[in-house]
Amino acid sequence: VIPGDTVVVYGAGPVGLMAALSAMIKGASKVWVVDRRPDRLALAEQIGAIAVDDSKTDPVQFVLDQTKGIGADRGCECVGYQAHDPQGTEDPAMTLNRLIQSVRITGGIGVVGVFLPADPGGFDENAKQGKLAIDYGLQWLKGQSMGSGQCPVKKYNRQLRDLIAVGKAKPSWIVSHEVPLSKAADAYKNFGDRNNGWTKVILKPE
Repeated sequence: VIPGDTVVVYGAGPVGLMAALSAMIKGASKVWVVDRRPDRLALAEQIGAIAVDDSKTDPVQFVLDQTKGIGADRGCECVGYQAHDPQGTEDPAMTLNRLIQSVRITGGIGVVGVFLPADPGGFDENAKQGKLAIDYGLQWLKGQSMGSGQCPVKKYNRQLRDLIAVGKAKPSWIVSHEVPLSKAADAYKNFGDRNNGWTKVILKPE
């Protein structure tokens, strides 16, 4: 992301919200965050992002309309292999395909969400083998770049610390609960079940 870029983020969990915040810190002119959880979309709006509820709006068309048909400069996938459509049907490739459609010609896509080389619980044989039906033909035609993989966290620790120290980044807005360590299992269940208002939990040793 460079100053002036437009960015679309799919997924408003903690990772997606931080991706949106990071894009804004780097100078993005407009950031859309796509999800269907009202509590998480509200958090996106708190940092100045544009919330897009994909249970009510076609997010691809929304981004295209907002960019005069061009598409976003950059896109970020923050959902991963557990993606579901608004009706609850599992579709691991959904967000990737939406990004390919949402991002402009020669734009860039970052895949931060987790995709597994094997998923025994996958909904079909391809999913069980970590294979996805992505629209590679369209991606190729549009000349988009795509990066993925696990983040080398230690590489960025000092830079992120310094951004927080000087007030450029304030990640505490994402913390929804602070609970004692003895309540960790309950907290994890609430977060895992995506119960309303559970976004990021701080555990405090007793």
